[in-house]
Order: sequence, then C-alpha cells, then structure tokens
Amino acid sequence: MDDASDDLPGVMRVVRGHLTETYADLIDVGDLDRRPPQVRDLSFLSRALAAQAVRILTECSAPEAAAAVTDGEGDHGIDAIAVSPNGSDIWFVQAKWSDRGRAVLGEDGALKLVAGLRRLANRHYDGVNVKINRQLTRIDEALSSPRCTVHLVAALAGGGEVTFQAEQRLTRVGQEFGFDGRTPVKVHTLGLADFHTFARLHAAPGPVQITATLTQGWHTVHTPYLAFAGSVPAGEAAAWFEAHGPHLLAPALRNTRSDRIDQAIVEQLVEEPENFWYYSNGVTLMCDSVQAQFFGRRLQGEPARLELGNARLINGARTLAAVAHAVAQHPATAEQALVPLRVICVDNAPEGFLSQLSAMPQSDSHTDLLDQVAADPQQLRIREEFAAELGKQYVFKRGAPPPAPSAGCTVQEAALALACAHRDVSLSAHTSAGLEHLFRPSPAGAYNRLFGQTPPGRQIWAVVQAHRLVQNALADIARTESPWRREVMDHGDLLISHLAFQSIGLEDIEDWVHSAQQDPDWAKQWTGDIVRSLAAAVTDRYGQSVFLASVFTDASKCRVLAEIVSRASATGNQESTANTVAPARRRRNSISVLVDHGRIPDGTRLIYRPGSPPEEAAIGDWLHENPRRYLATWVNDRQRPLIWEADQQAYSPTGLIMHIWREAGWGEAPVAVQGPARWFLPGEGTLADLAGELVRAAALDGGA
Repeated sequence: MDDASDDLPGVMRVVRGHLTETYADLIDVGDLDRRPPQVRDLSFLSRALAAQAVRILTECSAPEAAAAVTDGEGDHGIDAIAVSPNGSDIWFVQAKWSDRGRAVLGEDGALKLVAGLRRLANRHYDGVNVKINRQLTRIDEALSSPRCTVHLVAALAGGGEVTFQAEQRLTRVGQEFGFDGRTPVKVHTLGLADFHTFARLHAAPGPVQITATLTQGWHTVHTPYLAFAGSVPAGEAAAWFEAHGPHLLAPALRNTRSDRIDQAIVEQLVEEPENFWYYSNGVTLMCDSVQAQFFGRRLQGEPARLELGNARLINGARTLAAVAHAVAQHPATAEQALVPLRVICVDNAPEGFLSQLSAMPQSDSHTDLLDQVAADPQQLRIREEFAAELGKQYVFKRGAPPPAPSAGCTVQEAALALACAHRDVSLSAHTSAGLEHLFRPSPAGAYNRLFGQTPPGRQIWAVVQAHRLVQNALADIARTESPWRREVMDHGDLLISHLAFQSIGLEDIEDWVHSAQQDPDWAKQWTGDIVRSLAAAVTDRYGQSVFLASVFTDASKCRVLAEIVSRASATGNQESTANTVAPARRRRNSISVLVDHGRIPDGTRLIYRPGSPPEEAAIGDWLHENPRRYLATWVNDRQRPLIWEADQQAYSPTGLIMHIWREAGWGEAPVAVQGPARWFLPGEGTLADLAGELVRAAALDGGA
C-alpha cells in the first residue's frame, strides 16, 4: 500500500492503518491484478471495510471476516455475507470507502443490496461469483430457517450517512419480504466512528470491571473457590449490558451471540416484575477478583456492593439481553424486578476448572428444559398409560433411545403433535421458531397447556399418528407440486398439520388415522387440498415474494391464514376431501359401550365436575354464574349423547367440555381431555367408570 495515509486526517489514518495491518494477507484481491494500483488500493480498503463490519457485528476472527468478503464481479451488490454458527442470523454487507471520509449510501447502492438479497432468498443463484457460490449451502440453510434474522449492513468510511431514499428502500425490506410486525430484518449503519473505535480498542480490550449491588438475603461460599449467590436490581443488570455489551460475554459465548431478543423473557419481566426472580434462572458471572463494600453492618446477607475485576458472563446471556431490553422499554421494571445472580471468583482456580466453568450450557437451553420435563410426574403417568392401554413405549427422559415409530413415540414428538392439534394456532407458529417453546412452563411457554392436565394416552398416540401421516403425505406431494407450493410445505408444515387437525376434530382423530392408514392415496389427496388452499391464501395475502420463513413463525400471520383457509373450506372453495373423514370402523369407546348396553336411560341428568384445581380456578366462577352450565341430559347416541342445558345443543362428552372451556375464555386450556371422566351420573360414577365396569364384566363372561 502507498503512503497516502499520511495525508489523511488522524481518524482516517488510524482506520486505514488498522485495515491494512489486519487484512493485508487475508483479503483476496487476485481478481484485481490487472487494475491500476490506485484502483487496487481502493478496492482492497472497501473489501477490508466490509470484513471489518462483519467482524464488528458477529465478533468473529479476522480470517473468518475476510472469508466472508464477496466483493467482485458477480457479487450482485453484496460485498460480504456472514452466517452465524447456529444459522439463526445472516448479514449482507455493502461497503463504501472514501479516502476523504465522505462515503454515503445512496439509493442505487440500497437497491443493489436489496436486489441481491431477493435473488438469494428466491434461490436465483445463476451468475453469482465463486465467493458467494462457496457459501451457498450455508446461505440457503439460513434463509430457509424459520428462526433466521436478516441483517442489512451499510459499512461507510464516512459519517454513517444514508440518503433518505436509500433509508426508505432498506426499511421497506421488512414489508416486502413479509417481515412487518415481528421484524427479523434489521438495518445496521456503521460509520467512521465505529471503525475508529474498533481499531483503537478491539485489539486489546481492557478487562471489564462491574459493580453488583446485592440486596438482603445473599450468601457466600468460601471453599474451594469464593462465590456469592443473591440478586441484583434489574436496572443494574441492564446497565452492565448497556455499558459493556459483548465484551462482558465469556469467549465461549461470543460466537453464538445473536441480536435476537427473547420476547418471552421480556414479556415475563414487564408483566410480572415482582415475580421475575421466581421464574428466572438468572445470570452467572466469573471474575478474577472481588472487593466487598458494606452499606451498614459487615455481615453476610446485609446489603453490600461487590466490585468485580475482569468479570465475564458465563451463563444467562439471553436473560441479560432481555432484561436490558425490558428496562429500556419500561424503566419502571428497573427497580421492581430482581435478577438472580451468582458470582464465582476464580483467581486461584486451576485451568481445568476454568475451562469447564466457561463451557457451562445456557440455563434456558433445550436440554435443561427436557431435564425439567423428565421430573414431571405427569410424564410418568403418560408412559404407564401408553404401556397399559396401548402396549406402546413413551420415552420422556433425555438421552434415552427413541422407540421405533410403530412401537411408540418420544415426548418431543408428542409435544409437537399436541401443539399442532391445539385450537390456538400460535402454538404452531411459536414451535416453527423452535421446540424450546413447547417445554417452557407458563407464562413463557406452552408446556402447561399441553401437559398441565395429563392428556389421555390413547389421544396422544392418535394425534402423533395423525401428525406423522400428514407429514408423510407432504413428503409424497412435494415430488409433484410446483416450486412455490413446495416452499409453502417446507416452511408451513406445522400450520398445515394444525389446519388438518382443525378440519378433522379431535373427536374423530382415531377414525381419520384408521382411514388414512387404510387408504394412503385418499390421505395424500386430502392433505393436498389443504396445501393448495394454504398456498393460495399466502399468495393472495402476502404475494409470492414474501419471505416464508417469517410468515409461519408469526402467530398473527398464521392466525390470518388459518381463518382464510377455514372460510374457504366452509364456503366450498376448498376441495371437499379436506372436509370429510373417510368411513372407518369406529373403536368401541366408552360412549359406544354405554349406548350398546343401554346402560343409561334417555333423559338422565349428568353433572360436569372440573378435574383439577387449575381447571376449577379457570372456569369455576363462570360455571357458578349459571348452574345450568354444569348440567347435561343423556340421549343414547354414539356421536353426541349429551344435550347441554345451557344451550340445548347436542355434544360429545369431550366436545362439550372443550366448548365449555372456550365459552369460559380459558386461554391456557389443555389440548386434550378425557371427556367421559368429567361427566358424572349422581350416585354411580363417571361415564368412564360405568363403561369400564361393563367392559370388565364382558371380559369375565367371555373368560368363563
């Protein structure tokens, strides 16, 4: 490089020198060998600036940042592309270098960047250069992921100026790709000040020093390593994040850091700040030194301030980011909420302990949630019911080998199928973004809605089988469908399952499974009708340029699409096969047994009794408002034997309970219920009890 940097202002000299020193041997400029030296220098600096932007935003190494550079012929307006290690974030960078420090992003540059994104999102890979081509697999996986966040980056050797027209083009990308509402397209502008600060500080950042104010009730451990456990005000924890950001994270967490905020934690903190301490696993800090200052008495548990030297966060990164976000949006939570805190001082710890401590898993990880699920007695009851009634295996402990598909299922598969079967479509949407939502307890997750009241094992198995059949049908259909419908099936598979369950109805799920198993072609056509209706709804509502990965993780969009498909079905615009269950042999369930034996005379009054304290708490007051809501009259009909006294309409036992829950507005109602076990014949027992007695008596007679 020439010595022109001597003529630049001080800031430009620092930035240019740092870029040259860092990337001189890393940036590929082989395609510029025949260009004039001045052109080569400017192109190198522009590419180095793009790499530096990647490094700043992703905290990767300099060689990794250099490998992300795509500038050159066939770059389609994209100077660098980077994908996070877990594929949840992808960055598209356009860089502008100016020796005078006056680079701006105009409308033309913004249009090129957006056009490049659109080409890659639509998998139009023709004409891309070799630098993009070698990343295509990772790019495709990231853009196809329902959890993907797209970052558009303007890296400018100037004041970070983006023209009004360019800003409009970039901010409109979210709407063009269907990201309005929940916006996983983020626009970043990095200017000369950002690159100057990075050049001066990033090479050798000083150790992070923070203060933690412990409220009453904390305690300490002295052996083998000094540690403190307590809580800090949310405002103080937020201040750590705002002041130090990624520098507070231990190195092991930096490569997996994402700008994505866990909205479930934010909502939990904002809505119930006084209860956040009970819900949260908090954060864990490791440090090299601790200085304790007491406000009053120097006693353990008394309010104290800890000065932590070389502090780094080793657990709870998502929690800390969410706390900072919540406090920024709702400052009142700063003092109302407490964040659980552990501090571990490792000044004399051996290297092996440090390595193991730094590799601690995040407290809100999927594996930790599954360990909590395994400790739930409900799961053991489901396993016992699977074995006793179905002769099937139900695996719910992490690490245990899954059963063969014909032999049973895992808790993960059961939770996924139950979420799709739930009448609330938001469960399918949240699950498309990640399975963790299924196993988090309320209010942040769906676990209590799925398993809070133990669903009947037979119904879980039927729901799992139905979900499998729909997914298998989708795989078969994909071979002959258009590319657009294949994309809809790929991203909207869970919404399709949800629509299938709503069309079938849980009362008829076993019949539908039997029919689909007996006639796979019918099941494939049935599922295909739903696919075509959904694809048409997406096209009509959002167009075919929409970024599908975001549509099917957005609860509001999924709700709109479900309503459109349901209306089309009700008015006959959807193929008729999706509205019917093929004739099938019905299993002799409790109601069939009672009707066949004439066990209960027509006109007999039955009483509904909530089956658990949560159920009673949720709908008890609503039931008490009108005592007729508790009562139903029996008629000997296999399909709908109960006439509800509140509206004089006929229902199945399970269907009536689900209807009551909806009418009562129980938002956290479970997906399934054993209806015959909720309706009592006064003085004799539940419908399930009476049917069971008849079945046992018949078995004894047969044995005799």
